[in-house]
Amino acid sequence: MRRRGFGSAFIHSDYSELSPWAALPGADKASLILEKAIRNNELILVQGDFDADGITATATAIRVIRSLGGKAQFHVPCRFKEGYGLGETVVRKCIESGAGVLITVDCGITATEEVATLRKAGLKVVITDHHKPSGILPEADVLVDPELSLENNAPWRHLSGAGVIHFVLRGLVARMGMGDIPELEPDLVSIGTVCDMVSLTGDNRILVKRGLCVLRSNPSPGIKALMRASGVKHSELTARDIGFGLGPIINSSGRITHADEAVNLLLETDPRLAEEMASSLERVNKKRRSLDSTVFTQAGELLGKTDAHVAVAASDLWHPGVIGISASRLARQLNRPVILIAWDADSGRGSARGVQGMPVYPILSRATEEGFLLRFGGHDQAAGLSIEKRMYGEFKTFVESIAKSLYREVSGPVLYIDGGLDPENCCSSVLHALEELGPFGEGNPEPVWIVRGVYPVTFRSVGQEGKHLQVSFQHGENILRGIGFGLGHRTSELNRMLDIAFTLSADSWRGGDAVQLVIKDIKPAARRIN
Repeated sequence: MRRRGFGSAFIHSDYSELSPWAALPGADKASLILEKAIRNNELILVQGDFDADGITATATAIRVIRSLGGKAQFHVPCRFKEGYGLGETVVRKCIESGAGVLITVDCGITATEEVATLRKAGLKVVITDHHKPSGILPEADVLVDPELSLENNAPWRHLSGAGVIHFVLRGLVARMGMGDIPELEPDLVSIGTVCDMVSLTGDNRILVKRGLCVLRSNPSPGIKALMRASGVKHSELTARDIGFGLGPIINSSGRITHADEAVNLLLETDPRLAEEMASSLERVNKKRRSLDSTVFTQAGELLGKTDAHVAVAASDLWHPGVIGISASRLARQLNRPVILIAWDADSGRGSARGVQGMPVYPILSRATEEGFLLRFGGHDQAAGLSIEKRMYGEFKTFVESIAKSLYREVSGPVLYIDGGLDPENCCSSVLHALEELGPFGEGNPEPVWIVRGVYPVTFRSVGQEGKHLQVSFQHGENILRGIGFGLGHRTSELNRMLDIAFTLSADSWRGGDAVQLVIKDIKPAARRIN
């Protein structure tokens, strides 16, 4: 942790050390507006986004406001009919419903026209977001967005959308004189924070640590049903389980059908109904996986033919709801930003994903200024866009040219190693010690170790179509057992002394205190071991 620049305070951070809610600029005024609306019995409309961050932020706001006696409804736009952010539908819904306040979560920082219309109609408008503004700011009653602050080292600087609304709601609960209430716990906030891949440092780390504790000990009916649907044991839940288990199911609704399904599941209090809703969402998620597999394979074939600093591809055959997932996977695989676009007649929706040291936001901002894009929004490592088909060729050329000047070098995939770990230390006591450094994720990745000079004793391909590699290594008198996910095709390399890069994991198959190496990569031994 010292190598990473973190001290003991980072490791032992506690929920009591979370920044004061009023430290986040705008949270004070936003909570005051919500307090007045509740006391005056005004309807509060919560506008969210259709990804996991926006969905969990929406559900968090609704349950806290209702628990305080407030009247609250929510609106999450349909990805395919309405698109991202505030639009005509929610403006009309606000006015027709007689709402007194509109509060956005995880969106709204670019909605200048829509906010002006709502203010003119007499509504109070509170914008809470964590995305970068573009151009003129909306003239809302208050803007709460860490991106508007110049305090780059503040603990709250990289909050997710769910994290931002959590700060505002803490202020609201304090103003209502309620003290701590169960609905304010950051269980859903931790899910949104992990899934949005913001840095798990500062206040984000504290929120996720606390949220994981709640999810393990007292999950809500909706979350408990989600855990069963994804095969996750709630008592052993990790940030990885959120990112690869719960998150994709929550996200699938907004990608394939409508995010309302996921919001309603998170708010459901009847265990039986929650089980039915979670099962329905898992069926949607299976469809999402199939669509994503198609996009990932086809886009990978297209992008494999280019050495451009930013890889750009488009197709009429791709589902717009899953291109972001494929773009993320391809960006990690290629170690460079990826932009994928799904066409619908004469226009298309795109998703862009960056990698460490190579943000996509500045490039898309320049492309918008040059008139290549209809619209875009997001942050450095993830953004969405819309574009006319006739502009694609020029856009692709422009992006590749700008990227070449911004990013001087493009290498293949890079695996960063934290250090060497002696074979005798690949044990349960070390594993438990390492767990104290979590939660792991963006900004605090799970430690990757290296052992040099091991010899494969037994190995075989396992899983569907032999996709994975099961292997045992010998190093002196030590036998190390490992699993390499997606490495089943590399058995021909196991006829020599090797150096192996890995993370340490509990071996659930053997149980007890057994541990295994989760192999990240293998290479011929750099030096001979006698």
